[in-house]
Amino acid sequence: MKNSYVHYLVFFSSLFATFFGHTQFLPTTEYNLSINTYGTTSTSLPFWYYANQYGVIPKTTSSLLVRASFSNVKGDTAQHSWRQLRVLYGVDGAFIVQKSSNNFKLIEGFGGLKYGPLELWYGRRLETTGFIGDTVLSSGSYSWSGNAPPFLKIQLAIPQYVSLPFLKGLISFKGSFAHGWLDTLAVGYGRQVNKVKGYFHQKTLYVKLGLPHWKISLIGGFNHQAQWGGENQIWPDGLKPLDAWWSVIVGKPWMGSRVGNHLGTLDVGVTWKLKNNKSLIFFRQNIFDDGSLYNFLNIQDGLQGVTFNNKSTPDYTRTFTLEKINLEWLNTTSQGGDRFDLQQQIFGRDNYFNHYVYSQGWSYKNEMIGTPFIPKQSDIPSPLPLITSLMTNNNRIQMIHVGASGWIDEWKWLLKASFSHNLGTYDHPFPVAKRQFSGLLQIQKELPWLQGIDWTTSLGIDSGTLYNPSIGIHLGLRKRGFF
Repeated sequence: MKNSYVHYLVFFSSLFATFFGHTQFLPTTEYNLSINTYGTTSTSLPFWYYANQYGVIPKTTSSLLVRASFSNVKGDTAQHSWRQLRVLYGVDGAFIVQKSSNNFKLIEGFGGLKYGPLELWYGRRLETTGFIGDTVLSSGSYSWSGNAPPFLKIQLAIPQYVSLPFLKGLISFKGSFAHGWLDTLAVGYGRQVNKVKGYFHQKTLYVKLGLPHWKISLIGGFNHQAQWGGENQIWPDGLKPLDAWWSVIVGKPWMGSRVGNHLGTLDVGVTWKLKNNKSLIFFRQNIFDDGSLYNFLNIQDGLQGVTFNNKSTPDYTRTFTLEKINLEWLNTTSQGGDRFDLQQQIFGRDNYFNHYVYSQGWSYKNEMIGTPFIPKQSDIPSPLPLITSLMTNNNRIQMIHVGASGWIDEWKWLLKASFSHNLGTYDHPFPVAKRQFSGLLQIQKELPWLQGIDWTTSLGIDSGTLYNPSIGIHLGLRKRGFF
């Protein structure tokens, strides 16, 4: 099936190029070459070294990473002409040296086409999903935070807002539609099948209301993800793959339940332009999982925050400059209440990121796809054996997070600090709530070597009862440019 999709992509690429022309076969490529080393005083690195890093940074030991990436799409937010067909590509890989083993990871690898604002691509690509104020300083978008490695997808998308001309730009939108491959999914329920071939469905749509000169704009939209596969193997007289795929897309019920493991968020936000090229962004992600949000049972749960942006050029004559500050609050303790009754249509105990059929839950390559503050069981030290039916044993949490960045003279600094209150799950609560602090302080400066090399150092810390206490240090050099 993978090869057939590759053939389709090549065919349609050639077709587009033939009919529309004006193709840029060799767009400008950005490259990043880096070497990084991580050390810790404990058996694991501090949380903010590996969280939301696409599974690249090893958690359990000190390591050395040599990494290289090449891409022509990073930072590309321009609206290109409908008469121009552009080639998209990206490759990112790392060689990881550890005390016990060495290995190479292909982090990202994709190719595709962009025609005007519309793009079609196939492969593995670094992504996040959901409306937040800042992807770098955030604790991570709820449903897709960039915590797990990217998996194979084919996606058609308008990634940047496109205005509707007949409304003079008052309304603009962006969105995507994707199909993906999840290797195998472990099965914990149904017929005697241990694992099945896993697939992925995703669609997103976001709408912005506001003219360019307005100080305030409104944003609303949703992202919907679903894992599925093996419906004709798990269930007697189960659905054929094509029927299952369509049921997943439209959310069609079957045998008293929806096909697949569905989750996502309904997002709302406000952007407010201030004086002197500054702005505020307010946002809220409302969680949906198995129907609780439809009845507002879990409306208490969600990620909300505010982000301050200062887009003015840094003034190095000033000692201190604040570039951004991001404040977030995450709550997942409600989950629609502690009652689930199918007959009375009471859908509590949502059990976020776990699933009764697919025992790996909302994860890929043994990493949670969504917010890293709902961790997998094996990340939490415990003398008790793992619960085989659960991917996470801690999805009822409250968390407050602050991230900030700016300049001190010519040094760029970045700060992250997170406090969480962890209760376990409804079925398996912690005897005593676990409290956790995780922090990171990073400084960076461009050195005059070889026309500019970025030198970075950072200090990370974990303190509390959820993870092992640890202090870590990171040193890195990076060279980037264009060709």
